[in-house]
Amino acid sequence: MSGHGQSDGTAASRPREDSRGEVEALLRSGPFHEALRAAIAHSGLTLEALRGELAARGIRLSLATLSYWQHGRSRPERTGSMLALRAIENILRLPSHSLRALLGPPRPRGRWLNHEPGRRIDGIDDPAGQLAEVIGPVLGPSDRDLRVFSQEDIASVGPDRAIHLVRTRTVLRALADGPDRHLAVYRGEPGSDSGALAPVAIENCRLGRTSRHPAAPIVVAELLFDRRLRAGEIHLLEYEFRVERPVRSVDHRRTFRYPAGSYVASVRFSESAVPVRCRRLRQGAPASGRGTDELTLVGGRSVHLAVRDVPRGVLGIAWDWDWD
Repeated sequence: MSGHGQSDGTAASRPREDSRGEVEALLRSGPFHEALRAAIAHSGLTLEALRGELAARGIRLSLATLSYWQHGRSRPERTGSMLALRAIENILRLPSHSLRALLGPPRPRGRWLNHEPGRRIDGIDDPAGQLAEVIGPVLGPSDRDLRVFSQEDIASVGPDRAIHLVRTRTVLRALADGPDRHLAVYRGEPGSDSGALAPVAIENCRLGRTSRHPAAPIVVAELLFDRRLRAGEIHLLEYEFRVERPVRSVDHRRTFRYPAGSYVASVRFSESAVPVRCRRLRQGAPASGRGTDELTLVGGRSVHLAVRDVPRGVLGIAWDWDWD
């Protein structure tokens, strides 16, 4: 694509009407820098003009950074850069998350470098390699061609202070032709076992292969669609994981392999098992304590979390059963 890149100069160029198909193809397959370069070229904007559009939205980004991004010398990673990329998608009239979905796993920074050696599965930290052992047997070629448009989790906590059920309703978007299944992963509480985790297909899917770890509480379920999706098509499905021998729980968390549109999590507690405090859980956040992330119990028995423009990483709800 070296002959199709946008100049780094300041003179405007005419939009390339014949390049729309090229942009759409790159948004499905990547890589990120080529998709960005093609989208800028198609828009007719120079980098200086694009920087001006960003500045008008209160986002300061250097010409050098934009040039590095579109030539693969660096990529957006920090929070400010991801906000800029979201604005770029809007300025270039691209589908929301289309560029962000092409970014690979973020490079480890700070204290995350101290994780024990392990593997990453499309951006998921897997220090002990346990997830890789379970997901490997069912991972298919089209699994990377789906992105989460929206997702909702409802976790039910029983009188024994343990999660008994997590029901999930998700809307997926196909990046390319062909996806016909979705992998659902559930990691149980420490001390539980994978044999006690039962996946159930509820709506617009059926249960395929199931893979369980022999020692860790991890199960991966293949959820099959009734047909192959076309590029750009969305698919809504619903499923749940039932915990047959529950262990005391202190949080419900969801790991996102790729950026997602929105996420809603709710936890419903039994009348006889209500926590004293609830808070938002994020990757790298403190394990306990008060703060701006504290959440309010609604009706005394349920707590909710709603997030838009979900980044890769971990989100969820944590709670304390007793005051510190």
